[in-house]
Amino acid sequence: MVGGGVIGCAAADELQRAGATVTLCERGRPGDEASGASAGILSPLGGSSRSKYGELAMASWRMYPDVAADLERRTGIDVELALRGYLYPLLSATELREAEATCRWPDADELGAAVLDRAALFSREPAVRSDAVGALFLAREGWVNNQRLTAAYAAAASAAGVTIRAGTTVSGVLVRQGRVAGVIADGDEMEADVVLVAAGAWSGELVASFGATLPVGPSRGQMLAMANEPLLVRHCLYGGHVYLVPRASGELLVGATVERVGFMREVTAGGIAHLLEAAIALVPELAGRALTRTWCGFRPQARDGLPVLGPWPDISGLYVATGHYRNGVLLAPITARLMREWILKGEPSIAVPEFRPDRFVARQ
Repeated sequence: MVGGGVIGCAAADELQRAGATVTLCERGRPGDEASGASAGILSPLGGSSRSKYGELAMASWRMYPDVAADLERRTGIDVELALRGYLYPLLSATELREAEATCRWPDADELGAAVLDRAALFSREPAVRSDAVGALFLAREGWVNNQRLTAAYAAAASAAGVTIRAGTTVSGVLVRQGRVAGVIADGDEMEADVVLVAAGAWSGELVASFGATLPVGPSRGQMLAMANEPLLVRHCLYGGHVYLVPRASGELLVGATVERVGFMREVTAGGIAHLLEAAIALVPELAGRALTRTWCGFRPQARDGLPVLGPWPDISGLYVATGHYRNGVLLAPITARLMREWILKGEPSIAVPEFRPDRFVARQ
């Protein structure tokens, strides 16, 4: 397996516990890239369950309480799952009507969707901008500590017997006579009967090593953290071009930019200024809070913005799990389960033809 982000570590754990013998290669440390740079938001309502993406998002969200409990039992790592609700402050009558329509979506009741009036909003978040006329409240959405989650998946996989080769660079996939034969790791051939490419924004480069094309590349996201002690923001807040996520550490995460600048690992003045302006507009008292740190990461974004999951066409034994874009943490449990079913049983329990890599290969 190639890639030690949350997707790769979760899939490695699933496969090893199901009887496979797994070696996971990661060029840095597990979770160093997009999985460690996100905010860990678990918000599935962005896609209705009437879509295939929405079906996967809801299925994965439902798994999280059991996943968090199982990982803590097996590793002792608390992933800080917080399903305390997500608030979308509303600024106009039009936004109120749109929120009321959202509450009629098929999954809205399960997520605890409700429209709050001004009094109810300010009772939950007194510091939100004073011109808000209400809020859409998703009482059962929430977040997880993404760094702890990836560390827990990596520790669980290792304890289950996965060989994790951190600091190992995989530069190519070996294909012989229509079948995968392994990978090239640190310049040497490593044989394998099955290869799962879960290398995030670098997945396209690995596929190119055997002459194919996978249009998955980096979307840079800049983020920052601010002091949230004394407690100012209690819920995950979304407003326009920014989201705020409180952490048990006393920090408030603020994200995130969306930039197609290739693998340019830079935090820019303009990016941070944009986030600060939007955050302070949403919660004006943040102007007086300390800025504690900044960072960026590279989300894996496919050309059509959807995940890429499943077997590679015409190459037996080669599988891909990438392109999760801004929702890798949310989709990790269900992706791991589907890849385990695909690799060991031949078919996933949820049919996802829309996400198979065939959709791109057919256009070459």
